[in-house]
Amino acid sequence: MIIKEIKLDSFRSYEFLETPINKGITLFYGDNGSGKSSLIESVYFSLTGKSFRTNDSNNLIQNTKTQTQSLIVFEDGKSIKITKKKNSKPHILQNRGEKTENFTKLIKKYPNCLIENKEFFFTTSNPEQKRNFLNKTLFYVEQTDALLLNEVKKIILQRSGCLKNKDFKQIKYWDEKLVEIEPKVTKLNETICQKLNTYLKNSSLISTFEEKNPWIKDLSVIYDPGYDNSHEYLGILAKNFEKDCILKRTTEGPHKRSFNILFKNVDASEVLSRGQQKIISIIFHLIQREIIIDHTNLIPVLLMDDISSELDKENANLMLKYLINNSVQTIMTSISFSHFSDHNEVFLFHVEHNGECSNVK
Repeated sequence: MIIKEIKLDSFRSYEFLETPINKGITLFYGDNGSGKSSLIESVYFSLTGKSFRTNDSNNLIQNTKTQTQSLIVFEDGKSIKITKKKNSKPHILQNRGEKTENFTKLIKKYPNCLIENKEFFFTTSNPEQKRNFLNKTLFYVEQTDALLLNEVKKIILQRSGCLKNKDFKQIKYWDEKLVEIEPKVTKLNETICQKLNTYLKNSSLISTFEEKNPWIKDLSVIYDPGYDNSHEYLGILAKNFEKDCILKRTTEGPHKRSFNILFKNVDASEVLSRGQQKIISIIFHLIQREIIIDHTNLIPVLLMDDISSELDKENANLMLKYLINNSVQTIMTSISFSHFSDHNEVFLFHVEHNGECSNVK
């Protein structure tokens, strides 16, 4: 999947935009508030039907307009056009009207790996962000088990309803269902964490970054099942019963699963600098991309928002070396282009904001 061109109509601060995308690395740079992140957002929206910046997709529509459209054209001539009208669901049109699919099928067909600014410090990300990372990896690696995670959501929802309505007879039933499904969820997620650890030891990505960061070889991942697994989960539910009744929700369990990043068996956030933690985040998303490729033979586009902050030039060069050597199509944004100006392989576009509209030059 190689993106050749992006076209936008009434998207955020863009009245109209038509810009080429390099098959290698494309960097959009400009001041804060110029509209850089909206370009990354438009690609993500076109491939998923969602925004990573807002839960209300009406916000994507330019002020005074009633709809927005985004069009991605691929190198092979295929295309995806998304139309979003106010207060309506986004509509997909593929290949100029030849075929329409739902977003689940679209995501499976055109994967992406997104590194947004709030995820740069993966070591301090909240459990939900880490859980989303696990879920996305599972989506491509263990596609047949997506139903299992949906079943967990259903059980948790039903148990919460019982807690709110004080339906204690039914709670026992949902407790049994939760205890039954928990080992299956744990096994799936432990497998993903084992894969992450394997790639941390063996990936060429690690070899590239180790030139300047020998500490990377001491990183590891440990799965957090969402409860103290030194005790049986049924006992945890019993222990938390009164608290769950008060809070009207299940406080521990597989719906709270996460993972921790360790450096020499110590929480990495406690011993590594912010710059080192940013490198970890980049590495983990690139590893996720490698895992997706190895399990699907699909090639995800890499989206990186605000890449230059707290990433020194040496590590920026190492990252670029990996991206260029591995032909990773990357669309990134940055306030400054100084880290990237020495590389002929990086196509630079300046983003400006004039009045109410953004422009790309």
